[in-house]
Amino acid sequence: MPTARSGGGAAVIDGKIYVAGGRPPGGSAFEVYDPATDQWERLPDLPTQCNHLAMAAVNGRIIVAGGRFDPGAFGERTDVVEIYDPATRRWTQGAPLPAPVGGITGAAHAGCMFVFGGEGEQSHVLGLTPTAYGYDPRADRWTRLPDLPIGIHGLKGSAVIDGRIFLPGGAITLGGNTGTNAQQVYRPTMRCE
Repeated sequence: MPTARSGGGAAVIDGKIYVAGGRPPGGSAFEVYDPATDQWERLPDLPTQCNHLAMAAVNGRIIVAGGRFDPGAFGERTDVVEIYDPATRRWTQGAPLPAPVGGITGAAHAGCMFVFGGEGEQSHVLGLTPTAYGYDPRADRWTRLPDLPIGIHGLKGSAVIDGRIFLPGGAITLGGNTGTNAQQVYRPTMRCE
């Protein structure tokens, strides 16, 4: 990659891998990789530098939601949502998340983006955020969904299979030194098509 990073996000559109954000100083970096040509291309910077964000490809656009500004577990979190259109090569803002979250993961299903978990929530006994949100890009609106059974963060992967979103593992206390072998499954009823 042109930019060394950790804590960024990735999504795929038309067989190309888009990578955005990451821990400082690469938090604004945005690039695309084309496996057919084995080439990277730098794209317009992510307007709000952040790390440990959620990222998904929905309806031919890249959606980046939430994240942290600083690398630590209690770094300031953001509710910002930014949407990249590869056709125009421009970023626009979407409706903000209902609350600032970082240490999250995202998934796309049925034309919607879903955001799960997080860390740095001082009101939670373990400092975690067990929340789940759904975003409808047509209405530019977020919906609070039922909380996860287990609050997690640091989950950098999810899988959508047969209409279910699988969330394997994740850290269960602040920082990156714990994990769980739990597999949580979310069955979305929200549709944005």
